Amino acid sequence: MSLRRMAELGRLMRVASQLEVLRAGLDAGLLAALAEPRSAEQLAESLGLAPDLCAAWLRAASASGFVERRAGRYQRGPLASWLVAAPDGQAAHAMLDQAALSYRPVLARLPALLRGEPRPRWGGGEEAARVARGSRLLERRALAALARLPGVRRSRRILDVGCGEGSMLAALLARYRDALGLGVEREPHLAELARQRLRGAEVHRRAEIWSGDVMCDELPAGDWDLALLNQVLHYWPDEERDLLFARIAKRLAPGGVLAIQTPVLQDGALARMTGMAASGALFDLFLRAHENLYGLPDPVDLQVRLRSAGFSRVGSISIVPGGSLRYVWGARGRAQ
Repeated sequence: MSLRRMAELGRLMRVASQLEVLRAGLDAGLLAALAEPRSAEQLAESLGLAPDLCAAWLRAASASGFVERRAGRYQRGPLASWLVAAPDGQAAHAMLDQAALSYRPVLARLPALLRGEPRPRWGGGEEAARVARGSRLLERRALAALARLPGVRRSRRILDVGCGEGSMLAALLARYRDALGLGVEREPHLAELARQRLRGAEVHRRAEIWSGDVMCDELPAGDWDLALLNQVLHYWPDEERDLLFARIAKRLAPGGVLAIQTPVLQDGALARMTGMAASGALFDLFLRAHENLYGLPDPVDLQVRLRSAGFSRVGSISIVPGGSLRYVWGARGRAQ
């Protein structure tokens, strides 16, 4: 085997192990404790950990670049500091957990699934909450992109379908102080977390959370200026999406906008360079490996469907470089 092939194989073997090293450091409090330089002995004693394993973890974390070693003491590196201390660090932590606890077990079953083994069902309160937390990682970019859609800055009645923990709705209501909002969430546990988030953001007097399924229950009445589908379209099978768009369109005011935030498959040079092409393809594979999740949409096809559902103007804008996460939007025509 050539040295190049050995290096490639070694990199693949390291990835899964390094993920677990990083998660262990977060979950055991090791990285939080390394805000200041400490020796292996000090760290093990302060956290009540096995000294030999603690020292071995520090060596592995140092070799992986998660911690830095100077004069026999260790301190967390830039990535670990971001995960522990940054505002969106918890969202990134949730994404790491998603890779380890959801992606890896399902993809390990892929050989059997390819041969026709029944696909598992995705779901459960814990997994749904983890996905909701992870979706906040690009929230600031998403908010900036959303503001570029026609009419969004003037929206004063906001409908968030599949609102999760309510983070995006709370952020929009905090930004637009005279806006009213309604979040729709079919997971009762997430709906309650969304209510708590609205209270925490002090916007709960201008919003409410409705626990229900938009495909089974009638949407609450209202002429909404903006409707959101933020990274939830893959919960609906292809044959139901047209009906979903039409149901939402009927609740929009003239000139109202439906904004669909979704990953899409991209293979351009920038998407490959940033790793977003691989991330999107892996996510699409993960979705299709489940009985009750569905593949990523084609953005051009989405725009065709939005026109068929009654939207007079449609478009698409990127949220991240390379276009692998974007808003596909449709605007209703204004009354004559």
